[in-house]
Amino acid sequence: MKIVMSIVFLLLLFNIASAQEYPETYDPFEVALEAVGLSKETLRFDYGDMSNYGGDKFALPLFYTLHSSPFKVELYSRLFRDNLLKNCASALALTAFSSQRINKGIRRGLISSPLDRVKPLLESETPLHDAIVKFEAFYTIPMDQDRRNELKEEAAQVPLELQKMAALIIFTAIDSSKHHYHAFEEVREDYDLRDMREKFVTFIASETDVSDIDMEPFLEEVDFRYLYTPAQDLAMALDFVSESLTVMNFNQEFEFEWQTSAGKVLINDNRKHEYSGEEAYFLIIDVGGDDVYRNAASNIDFRNWISILIDVEGNDTYKSEKESVGSFGAGIFGYGFLVDLMGDDIYSGQYITQGAGLCGVGMLIDYGGRDSYDAYVCGQGSGVFGQGILSDLSGDDRYHMFQLGQGFGFSIGIGILVDSTGNDEYIANDSIIDFPASQSKEHNSNLCQGVGFGKRADFIDGHSWAGGIGMLVDGSGDDFYSAGLFAQGCAYWYAIGLLSDVAGDDIYDGVWYVQGSGAHFGLGILLESGGNDRYTAEMNMAIGAGHDFTLGMFIEESGNDIYNAPNLSLGGGNANGIGIFWDKSGDDSYYVTAATTLGRANVASRGSLRDYIMCLGLFLDTGGNDLYPEEYDFARNNTLWTQPGTNTEEPLPKIELGVGYDTE
Repeated sequence: MKIVMSIVFLLLLFNIASAQEYPETYDPFEVALEAVGLSKETLRFDYGDMSNYGGDKFALPLFYTLHSSPFKVELYSRLFRDNLLKNCASALALTAFSSQRINKGIRRGLISSPLDRVKPLLESETPLHDAIVKFEAFYTIPMDQDRRNELKEEAAQVPLELQKMAALIIFTAIDSSKHHYHAFEEVREDYDLRDMREKFVTFIASETDVSDIDMEPFLEEVDFRYLYTPAQDLAMALDFVSESLTVMNFNQEFEFEWQTSAGKVLINDNRKHEYSGEEAYFLIIDVGGDDVYRNAASNIDFRNWISILIDVEGNDTYKSEKESVGSFGAGIFGYGFLVDLMGDDIYSGQYITQGAGLCGVGMLIDYGGRDSYDAYVCGQGSGVFGQGILSDLSGDDRYHMFQLGQGFGFSIGIGILVDSTGNDEYIANDSIIDFPASQSKEHNSNLCQGVGFGKRADFIDGHSWAGGIGMLVDGSGDDFYSAGLFAQGCAYWYAIGLLSDVAGDDIYDGVWYVQGSGAHFGLGILLESGGNDRYTAEMNMAIGAGHDFTLGMFIEESGNDIYNAPNLSLGGGNANGIGIFWDKSGDDSYYVTAATTLGRANVASRGSLRDYIMCLGLFLDTGGNDLYPEEYDFARNNTLWTQPGTNTEEPLPKIELGVGYDTE
């Protein structure tokens, strides 16, 4: 009798059916969703329900497109990933892609190239002299004849073809500068731009709380489309110059240095050079040598609104001072571009560095070599009210930082890290606890490796800011990802976080809110396409989990994978969130240590509107001979199962929806 009662209880608790009851032509999602009374059409958030809780100022259309349609997520993620990998060498394509994703779409050069107006100016016998003279006349006052003669003599030592490359960038800056002026034209009437620039920098680099009362109206008046127009023109020039320099050889000695109203212009030969970083640089072109840069490719003040560095070859060292703010591809209220064409390089920065945009566009492109990237806060593809992009084309690289990077996007911003090939390491430091998380003081809140983040203020003054877009894309290689909290395809507050790795045997280690997860109205995505991968998360909300109207999606396409999963994982929905896990093929092993996993949902507290709003945990494994924990005997190969909510004393059978489906 006891055995019979136990069987009845189990059947009530977990509805189990053989997967072989369904023809192979069935869509596995439809089969699983049907088991809990849903379909692909009805699996979506109700924004009327959501409006009772959140505040979405600055929300991006792309967020609603994907957050409202879970079955578009894989297609969009794949297209974004493939686009970035295909165009990882093009500064123009990268910034055009970025501006489109954040609803500031500009496509300079689609009909005609802005460079066509500039190139005829290069036919002069003194293009570098002409470009600087025109630049100074445009910005300050015309140079007198003695000064022009001095400039002509100095510029003459630079090879003519190299003069043309520098002149192209300078002429492009003149031609597009009107757009940069118009970007801030409205705010000039109400704000001191230098003061606001300092306020925004402090917002990122200060450990103390910063009042943001002026920032919101300021951001509403900035014209971001005008702001991003010069970025594309400069990127177009940068692409042309970079490609040209790869086939040029300069054997003679020369050193050119000239002070302009926007910073110094330096053009140097292939000997080793050291750049102090104590002054503003407008343009640096260094054609070779193992060079040392203390700072460059960063807008150090408002007049220095453009800063470009091109290093052709050599094993270079880029190292900023300990407390420096802005370096090596940092666009702060302007444009900071760095291109390194060859060599094993070392990048070491602090705040706003290595492809970081703060009300501007910051970009770092490294063409090849075994490179090392080290940063502290806001770098390695970090966009805060702007675009931040780091692209590395090849080599076994190492990325290390603490917070806000490796593909991080804050409000009205996008941050992208794309690495095309190589066995790479992505480390978000969780050993030295400089940024203890509110969820666990023993770990850092990293916000790294494909994270979108916003400002939640419903418990402060109600002025919340929807988050931006963070993307980390890796093409191939056996890679290692390590982080604490908020990482690896994670989102918070009307934001999108994406991590996508194409190929290789990869290892993912994280703690909480990692690996296709998120909290509070977010969209966190992890898309893995190939390799025998291992995933480990220590605490909660991981590997396809959504909390509080968040959609967490995890998709693994192939390989024999290992999952070491915590509570709220492998298709875990919490507080009216949706968590979707899908391993498409391979002989996989699942090791879990808690109840809300393998397709389970939990609304949490009872007695509120949330009792009537769907919460879903969905687990799918659609191929392979898989290993499940013995204690979870309802989960096994070729089986469809449903699970009730975790609160069995007060069940919400039509609201807390948990389903798992293992099928061939």
